[in-house]
Amino acid sequence: MANRNKEVISEITQAGRRAAIAEFDDPVLGPLRLLPGTWGNTEELKGHGFNMMALPFVNGSNGFRVLMNQYHEDLTFAITDKGVPNRGLNTDPDTGSPDQTIVALDYFQKISQIDSDEFGKSGLHERFDGQRIHKEPGLWLHMIDQNTDDINIARLGTIPHGNSFLAIGRAPNRKASEDDEDDFVLLENPSEEQLKALPRSLIPDINGVVVGGGENPDEIDLEPIKDPDTGEIIIDYFEPYRHFHENPYRGKEPIPGFKGFDPVHATELLRHTLKQIIIPIGKMKRVMRLRVDSTLDHAAVNRFTHNGIINIPFVVRQADATAMNSTFLIYEIEDSKSGMNRYFMQYAQNVILDFIGRPDGHPGRARWPHVSINTMERVSDVEPAAMIKNLL
Repeated sequence: MANRNKEVISEITQAGRRAAIAEFDDPVLGPLRLLPGTWGNTEELKGHGFNMMALPFVNGSNGFRVLMNQYHEDLTFAITDKGVPNRGLNTDPDTGSPDQTIVALDYFQKISQIDSDEFGKSGLHERFDGQRIHKEPGLWLHMIDQNTDDINIARLGTIPHGNSFLAIGRAPNRKASEDDEDDFVLLENPSEEQLKALPRSLIPDINGVVVGGGENPDEIDLEPIKDPDTGEIIIDYFEPYRHFHENPYRGKEPIPGFKGFDPVHATELLRHTLKQIIIPIGKMKRVMRLRVDSTLDHAAVNRFTHNGIINIPFVVRQADATAMNSTFLIYEIEDSKSGMNRYFMQYAQNVILDFIGRPDGHPGRARWPHVSINTMERVSDVEPAAMIKNLL
């Protein structure tokens, strides 16, 4: 891998720093090479975007409400910035340079609400049906050299609510020791046995229930907190979660065979879609995975007091976003009917919001998972006109 890094860095630095329309499968992007283009919820994947979050609610019995959204998404990776230099002091033993070279890939995410439901209804979110509820400009970075503990990717984003985040990770490199190739493929031409294991082996389990409401500080339980002497309910803190666990949210767009979004098993739809829609299309050729986490102490200096997320004062005081992790999976499949290669993306993201004191007697605020999942297909290359349209 060191020789490959030297070649790539030499090529980039000789050409000089340059920005251009991102090219799909550009090897210089390394683990990001399959991202360029526009991804979206096609007819086959309509309504596969789901979002769950708890929100402060002063009129609620427990001080919060749980909101569910079903959504449509457009996600475009458009511009590469090659040869971004970071100047350093210590020489990299592989490349012989003290400097770091980065290739950046910008993205723009747009999410529009199809439907919503709440427990502890406020009626505030129904008016957003058909409207945009989230937009996010950001960057993915491929850090070619001078990485700490093999950290080679990062994701940076900014949200108009007043949040900015930095999350980092290690993209797997299947061929790191094979002929010094560096293609970052997690799986290539998986066997039938590997295909059967994919839904469980690849997709993370996320329990989206609040942490900090039970008698045990690490407990995630849906039962009410009761007086141990009388058996009377002190507080039914988990009632909203229990409601959606017993009555999973289905949204307005039906998904065949899917029982609904359950906060206790928040990523189950991703497994269902992988098994029922993606794998049956044809021959799985490549699987790539990007995982980033804002809480990694990547510099080993404990510098981030806020786990890689910075918020405006209102957000900090009211519902503080304190951590984020996300997993992106990209599948390359040869369609058995058309013979063409098709590309699908699945992601699971969990942002932690801290607000209102824990009712269980332990110090600090309760920690509220804000979970988003979706499955999309790559629909086009980068088109300047579409880029402008997507920003609106």
